Amino acid sequence: MSNTMTRDSGRRYIPTNAAGFLGFMQSLIDYLTETRRTDWNIPANVYQELVRLWEIFHTFQTEIPIDATRAQIERRNEAQRELTKYLRFFIKFYLRNPIVPDADLKAMGIPPIDTIRTMHTVVNETVDFNIHIRGTNNIIIDFKQTGAQGKAKPKGYSGAVIIWALSDAEPATNDDYTGHTLATKTPYTIEFDTHDSGKRVWIRACWQNARGVLGRWNEAKSAIVP
Repeated sequence: MSNTMTRDSGRRYIPTNAAGFLGFMQSLIDYLTETRRTDWNIPANVYQELVRLWEIFHTFQTEIPIDATRAQIERRNEAQRELTKYLRFFIKFYLRNPIVPDADLKAMGIPPIDTIRTMHTVVNETVDFNIHIRGTNNIIIDFKQTGAQGKAKPKGYSGAVIIWALSDAEPATNDDYTGHTLATKTPYTIEFDTHDSGKRVWIRACWQNARGVLGRWNEAKSAIVP
Protein backbone atom coordinates (compact mmCIF):
# COMPACT_ATOMS: atom_id res chain seq x y z
CA MET A 1 0.00 0.00 0.00
CA SER A 2 2.75 2.45 0.90
CA ASN A 3 4.56 1.92 -2.40
CA THR A 4 1.39 2.49 -4.44
CA MET A 5 0.52 5.66 -2.57
CA THR A 6 4.01 7.04 -3.12
CA ARG A 7 3.89 6.44 -6.87
CA ASP A 8 0.36 7.84 -7.20
CA SER A 9 1.13 10.97 -5.20
CA GLY A 10 4.08 11.59 -7.49
CA ARG A 11 1.63 12.17 -10.34
CA ARG A 12 -0.71 14.48 -8.44
CA TYR A 13 1.28 16.85 -6.26
CA ILE A 14 1.96 19.41 -9.02
CA PRO A 15 -1.05 21.78 -9.10
CA THR A 16 -3.03 21.93 -12.33
CA ASN A 17 -4.80 25.18 -11.42
CA ALA A 18 -2.79 28.04 -12.94
CA ALA A 19 -2.76 30.15 -9.74
CA GLY A 20 -1.76 27.16 -7.59
CA PHE A 21 0.88 26.17 -10.11
CA LEU A 22 2.29 29.71 -10.03
CA GLY A 23 2.70 29.51 -6.26
CA PHE A 24 4.22 26.03 -6.40
CA MET A 25 6.77 27.07 -9.00
CA GLN A 26 7.67 30.34 -7.26
CA SER A 27 8.35 28.44 -4.04
CA LEU A 28 10.44 25.87 -5.90
CA ILE A 29 12.54 28.46 -7.74
CA ASP A 30 13.10 30.39 -4.50
CA TYR A 31 14.23 27.22 -2.75
CA LEU A 32 16.74 26.20 -5.41
CA THR A 33 19.54 28.49 -4.33
CA GLU A 34 22.89 28.29 -6.08
CA THR A 35 24.35 26.44 -3.09
CA ARG A 36 21.66 23.78 -3.15
CA ARG A 37 21.94 23.35 -6.92
CA THR A 38 25.69 22.83 -6.58
CA ASP A 39 25.32 20.40 -3.67
CA TRP A 40 22.70 18.43 -5.61
CA ASN A 41 24.73 18.27 -8.85
CA ILE A 42 22.10 20.08 -10.94
CA PRO A 43 23.71 21.14 -14.25
CA ALA A 44 23.56 24.87 -14.89
CA ASN A 45 22.02 24.49 -18.35
CA VAL A 46 19.26 22.18 -17.03
CA TYR A 47 18.30 24.70 -14.35
CA GLN A 48 18.49 27.60 -16.81
CA GLU A 49 15.98 25.87 -19.08
CA LEU A 50 13.62 25.43 -16.12
CA VAL A 51 13.92 29.15 -15.34
CA ARG A 52 13.36 30.09 -18.98
CA LEU A 53 10.10 28.14 -19.17
CA TRP A 54 9.10 29.45 -15.74
CA GLU A 55 9.57 33.07 -16.83
CA ILE A 56 7.40 32.50 -19.91
CA PHE A 57 4.56 31.03 -17.86
CA HIS A 58 4.99 33.64 -15.11
CA THR A 59 4.57 36.45 -17.65
CA PHE A 60 1.44 34.94 -19.19
CA GLN A 61 -0.15 34.15 -15.81
CA THR A 62 0.59 37.44 -14.07
CA GLU A 63 -0.35 39.63 -17.04
CA ILE A 64 -3.49 37.81 -18.18
CA PRO A 65 -6.53 40.14 -17.84
CA ILE A 66 -9.76 39.22 -16.06
CA ASP A 67 -11.59 39.34 -19.39
CA ALA A 68 -8.92 37.31 -21.19
CA THR A 69 -9.70 36.05 -24.67
CA ARG A 70 -9.69 32.39 -25.52
CA ALA A 71 -6.40 32.87 -27.38
CA GLN A 72 -4.75 34.48 -24.32
CA ILE A 73 -5.91 31.67 -22.06
CA GLU A 74 -4.65 29.03 -24.48
CA ARG A 75 -1.22 30.68 -24.68
CA ARG A 76 -1.04 30.67 -20.87
CA ASN A 77 -2.19 27.06 -20.72
CA GLU A 78 0.32 25.97 -23.35
CA ALA A 79 3.13 27.67 -21.40
CA GLN A 80 1.96 25.82 -18.28
CA ARG A 81 1.89 22.48 -20.11
CA GLU A 82 5.42 22.98 -21.46
CA LEU A 83 6.75 23.97 -18.05
CA THR A 84 4.94 21.09 -16.31
CA LYS A 85 6.43 18.58 -18.73
CA TYR A 86 9.96 19.88 -18.14
CA LEU A 87 9.34 20.19 -14.40
CA ARG A 88 8.40 16.51 -14.16
CA PHE A 89 11.66 15.59 -15.90
CA PHE A 90 13.60 17.98 -13.64
CA ILE A 91 12.06 16.61 -10.45
CA LYS A 92 12.38 12.97 -11.48
CA PHE A 93 16.05 13.11 -12.39
CA TYR A 94 17.46 15.91 -10.22
CA LEU A 95 15.29 16.31 -7.12
CA ARG A 96 13.70 12.94 -6.32
CA ASN A 97 17.23 11.69 -6.10
CA PRO A 98 18.98 10.12 -3.07
CA ILE A 99 21.36 13.09 -2.96
CA VAL A 100 18.46 15.43 -2.01
CA PRO A 101 17.33 15.01 1.63
CA ASP A 102 13.67 14.16 2.27
CA ALA A 103 13.32 17.29 4.42
CA ASP A 104 14.20 19.44 1.43
CA LEU A 105 11.78 17.56 -0.82
CA LYS A 106 8.98 18.11 1.68
CA ALA A 107 9.89 21.79 1.96
CA MET A 108 9.45 22.07 -1.83
CA GLY A 109 6.13 20.24 -1.72
CA ILE A 110 7.56 17.14 -3.40
CA PRO A 111 6.87 13.63 -2.05
CA PRO A 112 10.04 12.03 -0.70
CA ILE A 113 11.53 9.00 -2.37
CA ASP A 114 9.99 5.68 -1.38
CA THR A 115 12.51 4.26 1.07
CA ILE A 116 10.69 0.99 1.69
CA ARG A 117 12.21 -0.59 -1.40
CA THR A 118 15.96 -1.09 -1.61
CA MET A 119 17.77 2.07 -2.57
CA HIS A 120 20.10 1.58 -5.52
CA THR A 121 22.54 4.39 -4.93
CA VAL A 122 25.51 3.04 -6.84
CA VAL A 123 25.76 2.76 -10.62
CA ASN A 124 28.65 0.50 -11.57
CA GLU A 125 27.95 0.12 -15.29
CA THR A 126 29.46 2.49 -17.84
CA VAL A 127 28.39 3.61 -21.30
CA ASP A 128 30.27 2.86 -24.48
CA PHE A 129 29.22 4.60 -27.67
CA ASN A 130 30.15 5.13 -31.29
CA ILE A 131 29.52 8.26 -33.33
CA HIS A 132 28.00 7.91 -36.79
CA ILE A 133 27.63 10.63 -39.40
CA ARG A 134 24.51 10.30 -41.50
CA GLY A 135 22.72 12.97 -43.50
CA THR A 136 23.19 16.67 -42.87
CA ASN A 137 23.53 18.34 -39.46
CA ASN A 138 22.93 15.05 -37.63
CA ILE A 139 25.22 13.17 -35.25
CA ILE A 140 24.06 9.67 -34.31
CA ILE A 141 25.10 8.24 -30.93
CA ASP A 142 24.99 4.44 -30.91
CA PHE A 143 25.41 3.49 -27.26
CA LYS A 144 25.41 0.34 -25.13
CA GLN A 145 26.69 -1.00 -21.84
CA THR A 146 30.47 -1.36 -21.84
CA GLY A 147 31.40 -4.97 -22.52
CA ALA A 148 27.85 -6.11 -23.30
CA GLN A 149 26.98 -8.02 -26.46
CA GLY A 150 23.53 -6.50 -26.94
CA LYS A 151 22.42 -2.89 -26.94
CA ALA A 152 19.73 -3.07 -24.27
CA LYS A 153 20.18 -0.66 -21.37
CA PRO A 154 20.98 -2.26 -17.99
CA LYS A 155 17.94 -3.65 -16.16
CA GLY A 156 16.28 -1.10 -13.92
CA TYR A 157 17.95 1.87 -15.62
CA SER A 158 16.19 4.89 -17.11
CA GLY A 159 18.69 5.36 -19.91
CA ALA A 160 21.91 7.10 -20.86
CA VAL A 161 22.49 10.74 -19.99
CA ILE A 162 24.21 12.30 -23.00
CA ILE A 163 25.82 15.73 -22.91
CA TRP A 164 27.45 17.61 -25.77
CA ALA A 165 29.07 20.93 -26.61
CA LEU A 166 30.35 22.67 -29.73
CA SER A 167 33.96 23.58 -29.05
CA ASP A 168 37.36 23.40 -30.72
CA ALA A 169 38.88 22.11 -27.49
CA GLU A 170 37.46 19.54 -25.09
CA PRO A 171 35.26 21.30 -22.45
CA ALA A 172 36.97 21.58 -19.08
CA THR A 173 33.99 20.46 -16.96
CA ASN A 174 30.57 18.89 -17.48
CA ASP A 175 28.97 22.27 -16.79
CA ASP A 176 30.57 23.50 -20.00
CA TYR A 177 28.48 21.06 -22.03
CA THR A 178 25.44 23.00 -23.23
CA GLY A 179 23.44 20.09 -24.65
CA HIS A 180 21.80 17.55 -22.36
CA THR A 181 19.33 14.70 -22.77
CA LEU A 182 18.26 11.40 -21.25
CA ALA A 183 18.27 8.88 -24.10
CA THR A 184 16.04 5.91 -23.31
CA LYS A 185 16.75 4.07 -26.57
CA THR A 186 19.77 3.60 -28.80
CA PRO A 187 20.74 5.06 -31.19
CA TYR A 188 20.08 8.69 -30.30
CA THR A 189 20.28 11.45 -32.92
CA ILE A 190 21.48 14.94 -32.06
CA GLU A 191 20.16 17.48 -34.55
CA PHE A 192 22.18 20.64 -35.10
CA ASP A 193 21.41 23.91 -36.87
CA THR A 194 22.71 24.43 -40.39
CA HIS A 195 25.17 27.09 -39.23
CA ASP A 196 26.78 24.50 -36.90
CA SER A 197 28.00 22.44 -39.87
CA GLY A 198 31.78 22.09 -39.84
CA LYS A 199 32.09 22.69 -36.09
CA ARG A 200 33.55 20.15 -33.68
CA VAL A 201 31.18 18.62 -31.13
CA TRP A 202 32.31 16.91 -27.92
CA ILE A 203 30.16 14.19 -26.38
CA ARG A 204 30.11 12.32 -23.05
CA ALA A 205 27.64 9.83 -21.57
CA CYS A 206 26.82 7.93 -18.41
CA TRP A 207 24.04 5.63 -17.23
CA GLN A 208 21.24 6.84 -14.98
CA ASN A 209 19.28 4.36 -12.91
CA ALA A 210 15.60 4.52 -11.96
CA ARG A 211 16.48 6.41 -8.78
CA GLY A 212 18.14 9.19 -10.74
CA VAL A 213 21.65 8.17 -9.69
CA LEU A 214 24.32 8.77 -12.31
CA GLY A 215 27.19 6.44 -13.07
CA ARG A 216 30.74 7.27 -14.11
CA TRP A 217 31.11 9.47 -17.18
CA ASN A 218 33.05 7.99 -20.08
CA GLU A 219 35.92 9.75 -21.80
CA ALA A 220 34.79 12.50 -24.16
CA LYS A 221 34.65 11.74 -27.89
CA SER A 222 34.42 14.28 -30.69
CA ALA A 223 33.30 14.57 -34.29
CA ILE A 224 32.71 17.24 -36.93
CA VAL A 225 29.08 18.20 -37.51
CA PRO A 226 28.25 17.39 -41.15
